[in-house]
Amino acid sequence: MGLPVVLDVALGLVFVYMALGLIASEVQEIVSTMLQWRAEHLKYSIEQLLAGGQSADHRAARRLADQIYSSPMVRDLNYEAQGIIARSARQMLHVIGSVYRLVSRTRNVFGRQTSGPSYIPSEAFATTLMETLQLEGVQKTVVEARLKRLLQERIMLPLGDTLHTLRAAVGDGALLDVELRNLEASLEKIFIDYRTGRTGLAQIADRVMAELDHFADQGAQVLPESYGATQAFTRRLGYLRSQIAGGMDMAEGLVHQLQPNLKELLALLTSSGEQADSRSELAYIRQTLDGRIPVRLQESLNILAERVSRRTGAAEDQFKLFQQELEHWYDRGMDRAAGVYRRNSKIVAILIGVAIAAAVNADTFYIVNRLTVDQAVRNSVIQTVNQASLDTLVSPSDDARALSDDLQSLGTAVQTTLSDYSLPIGRSPKLLATQAVLEADWPLPIPRHWFGWIVTGLAVSMGSNFWFDALRRITSVRSAGARPASSTATSERP
Repeated sequence: MGLPVVLDVALGLVFVYMALGLIASEVQEIVSTMLQWRAEHLKYSIEQLLAGGQSADHRAARRLADQIYSSPMVRDLNYEAQGIIARSARQMLHVIGSVYRLVSRTRNVFGRQTSGPSYIPSEAFATTLMETLQLEGVQKTVVEARLKRLLQERIMLPLGDTLHTLRAAVGDGALLDVELRNLEASLEKIFIDYRTGRTGLAQIADRVMAELDHFADQGAQVLPESYGATQAFTRRLGYLRSQIAGGMDMAEGLVHQLQPNLKELLALLTSSGEQADSRSELAYIRQTLDGRIPVRLQESLNILAERVSRRTGAAEDQFKLFQQELEHWYDRGMDRAAGVYRRNSKIVAILIGVAIAAAVNADTFYIVNRLTVDQAVRNSVIQTVNQASLDTLVSPSDDARALSDDLQSLGTAVQTTLSDYSLPIGRSPKLLATQAVLEADWPLPIPRHWFGWIVTGLAVSMGSNFWFDALRRITSVRSAGARPASSTATSERP
């Protein structure tokens, strides 16, 4: 068997693989869409990422993942098919799945929802996770608790003790009583303004300082300057101001004391942290997240928070950087999950390829035999390949519709070839009889065409694009032909 025949056989075999690969790709895409393999794999991968590979934390990770999936930002990413046939098939699968889960007592991977998105951007995941953990709510609650303690225990209580000493020295039990009540009312208003969002944390220091200065001015007007108690009162007010600032700039020092960093916030969510009243928002947040933060997730979040704290000290910048770190962490996890999905998809592609090969009786051994011994079959396949416009089909195109039309044209050409010529595919009585004759001397108890189906299935699972490229290369080599004879050598012959 010469090289031209080998190339023709290879061309015919690759053409069959390519045609079956087109069918297998469509079947796998339809099955994957209907059964939501990508969406389910994504949900499992997110649960695995949250659990950190620990089976003990799988239940907590699943609850947290369900909460993430129920958020509007992630829920809006789920685009179900809108066609009548697609919806009917999806509803039928949901019913079958519900019956199966009822009998097997298993849980729907999407929780109370019937489906989920097949892709979640890292930004959406990071934002939703931060909202689920309610970090900003925890921060506001902690700042409120610290601000209230600051105003009551570090300002009003020391001032009350100072005034008590001053009143005892002067002998006036009502000294600066009205001024003190006005200061207390002003500080309470500052606290209410922050709670309601009217005042930011950066403005609180200026307002607190202004109220203390106003109280000091009122005391200076009431008390004589030469009086020793007045001087002691003024010194204690100055000391109180420096204590509130913590040796720093007033605004910077107060913000630093009131606003917790990321590590403190995470510690509050996962441990007892600061003591809070059971009726407070912080206690409610802890109760909401109780048992929903896996241990390995806590460790991962602490590592990310430590990394952020080394990069910046501003709380506002920490939240932005922390979200970026969460996005990178999610992307790395999904890269590993994508590798697992590709391996699983390869196994499914092999199974679909073998199933299609068995359905159409595409036996690689028999196909090679027929293409080798039957020149008419080889010529029919080559003619079909030449009419399929391979250059247009395999070249990159920006027009997706044109590529789809080319694929459809190729599929039509394949069907025409199968109907007009005796290609070694199908289950006609003549073909089955020929197969039986070739397998008469097969020594193994397993039929030979089973092995042929497996070989075909493995080849088809490599994808139609692979065989497009192989077909183009073989066509290029075949069209080159043999080197023509030299005209000089011909003229010199006698």
